[in-house]
Amino acid sequence: MEYLKRFLWIAFLSVSCALSASAQARPVSFFKKLSAQISGSSVLRENPGMNRLRWMRFYFPTMSVSERNGFWEQVYKSLSQADRQRALAVYLYQMYISSAAYGGEIPSQLTVNYLGVLNSLERLDVSFDLRKSLSFYEKNKKEIKQWLARFFKEAQLPAYQPENPQNDVWERAFLKTLQNSVMIAGRVGYVLDSPRWQATLSEQDKIWLLRIQQQVKENAREKVVLYEEVFLQSGMLDKASGHFSRRVKKYLYRPAYQECAACSYLTCTQVCKQLQRTSLKDWGNMQLYQLQMYPKAGGVLKSENGAYFSAPGGRIYPEWRYHEAVLVILNHHGRYIPVVLDKFLSAEPIAFSEWLTKFNQQETLLYAYPFKRWSDTEERLVRPDQTENGRIVKNGRFYDPYPVN
Repeated sequence: MEYLKRFLWIAFLSVSCALSASAQARPVSFFKKLSAQISGSSVLRENPGMNRLRWMRFYFPTMSVSERNGFWEQVYKSLSQADRQRALAVYLYQMYISSAAYGGEIPSQLTVNYLGVLNSLERLDVSFDLRKSLSFYEKNKKEIKQWLARFFKEAQLPAYQPENPQNDVWERAFLKTLQNSVMIAGRVGYVLDSPRWQATLSEQDKIWLLRIQQQVKENAREKVVLYEEVFLQSGMLDKASGHFSRRVKKYLYRPAYQECAACSYLTCTQVCKQLQRTSLKDWGNMQLYQLQMYPKAGGVLKSENGAYFSAPGGRIYPEWRYHEAVLVILNHHGRYIPVVLDKFLSAEPIAFSEWLTKFNQQETLLYAYPFKRWSDTEERLVRPDQTENGRIVKNGRFYDPYPVN
């Protein structure tokens, strides 16, 4: 009996100690600390889409021109994992920030409210099959987590804990979101949604952007886009092999102001030039994107009412298989203002949220690339040396008008 009493007493003390320990404050997880700091004041919580941008990692506009990697450069760079490790770490960092700003939300697919999380992946100069990002993460976890610890430290956010297994749970969930968002040709797209960015464009900013649009309009009317396309020569079929025995290269051109891709490239370039010339002391760093809209299931783009798109003056366009425009994210004292410049759909700068409503939300995908100047694009986007009977001459070569249906 005495033994039983002693046993019960020891058991009671053990349970009491356990309950007492659990009643004490448990260590706050990394993500909870992060969410508390990102959420901030009630004012910031009312506008989480803009608040997340305060903590994101961006590539800022520059006038430097890059060369695309050739075949051997691609082969050489593909042997190194470092670029991909860092790029995937940047994606995970951006998703931590976004999820914290949106109250712990992890989307099944990326929407336009997560614009910016793909920046580093989109700038990779080597191929990376994002459908295999989870397996890549598992094999390179140590290096990826080292980058994450560095990013959070640089941003003066709560210290990231590489050894915490709970972080693995979040990171695997973020990578599943990435894999679910792989769309056309292995690229990752954003599904359309109502942006959670609430900001009004000031009259001063509007005037500044309108001036840029006018300069681009004048510049584009003086330039053309050059094409070199290979066509099979009909009537030259080798009956023995069943293949065409001759291919013909045609040299074609289109006026730059008729090409949305050319206009968006020229617009981004002009924004970069203006940033170099203008002293904007009250501005923080600005983000600049080339936007591409594609139909989810192929075919042609559809407008919000299912019909054709129309110009600002009311003229109806032919069918579009894709469309490009420019997103400028202004930054005044941490107040982010997303504005689209698109001369094909609006005569003046237009709010990102309003521009998105011009497209069928259910059937359209958005691809957004941080702007970068490329030497091959610069070589194709030129002023003609002269014009002769509808043809142009550039560096002694004749170019015919590009046939448009």
